[in-house]
Amino acid sequence: MELARIDLPEDLTGLQILDIGCSDGFFCFECEKRGAARVVGIEDFTSTPRNYGLSGFNIASGILGSSAKLITDSVYRLSPEEVGTFDMVLFLNTLYHLKHPLLALERIGSVLEPNGVMLLKTYFHQDLRLKRWGLDLTKRPMMRFFPHDELNRDSSNWWAPNRRCLEDMLRATGFSELVRLGTWGDRIYYRCARAA
Repeated sequence: MELARIDLPEDLTGLQILDIGCSDGFFCFECEKRGAARVVGIEDFTSTPRNYGLSGFNIASGILGSSAKLITDSVYRLSPEEVGTFDMVLFLNTLYHLKHPLLALERIGSVLEPNGVMLLKTYFHQDLRLKRWGLDLTKRPMMRFFPHDELNRDSSNWWAPNRRCLEDMLRATGFSELVRLGTWGDRIYYRCARAA
């Protein structure tokens, strides 16, 4: 179901894919299975108590005989010189964990090919929630800040943009074609094209 929600194409033959915040690599391995030519996952394990040398990514990679590469670094240091460029970036459940989300979006844009696509899933703030639907009562771009563990008792959660703020941030960092794929609970999904 999640693969359908993010609108991951069935055929990724020949594409170069970057998965930011890849964790154990589920989406990396799925992209490889769908024919991607090169798959790179990036995860900043220094912000978690896990030992990346024993992570699920490395275990699964060995079992699957995967050629997906894991980079243990920060999204803020992404550059074409260091990692190359990509046709598609997966940016799933990561934005709200970042202290500097606008900088992260700029860095992602720097490694995305012109007309490349970013699939985005993030927590977002809605003024009113009715089951899985939400309603923003204001049209102003706003971002809620969580200095401690106010969001889900998790101190690694920093920000919750409303829909307008998220879309404005994406446009400000060079994403020109924004397609909202849907909302499920407190998550919103987008397919974002990079301006040529």
